Amino acid sequence: MEKFDKWNEQKQVLDKLDYEKYYVNVRDIYFTKMGMNIGFEENWKKDFLRPVLVLKKVWNLYFTVALTSKWKDENYFYYKLETANFNEDNKKHQNSSYCILSQVRVMDKKRFTEKNWYIKNDEFRKIKEKLREFLL
Repeated sequence: MEKFDKWNEQKQVLDKLDYEKYYVNVRDIYFTKMGMNIGFEENWKKDFLRPVLVLKKVWNLYFTVALTSKWKDENYFYYKLETANFNEDNKKHQNSSYCILSQVRVMDKKRFTEKNWYIKNDEFRKIKEKLREFLL
């Protein structure tokens, strides 16, 4: 319960924030305050942060997919990022990041903290195609 209590405190702080004066665009990779989830949902790593890829933007809401560096062999729900160039603080993820296609969720802009980088258009199209296959 302690982790849920800490996350509840974080959510209260996030809820009081004004929207930051920066732009979040599709194809961007951001660290977000994903929080404490249950069951098989993707959780936070440190300080409730997890990187996500922005799929679609609707005002201050964003459709995102969680990223991980943990590969599961031959898993249909994972897509290896080939063109993501991470910022200097996160270069360790350069060639080892995967979209978890089963972990698509909508997030408010208040959850976004730090831009990591972005992926190229061609790869973004491939991810969207794979998501369409998966979802439909």
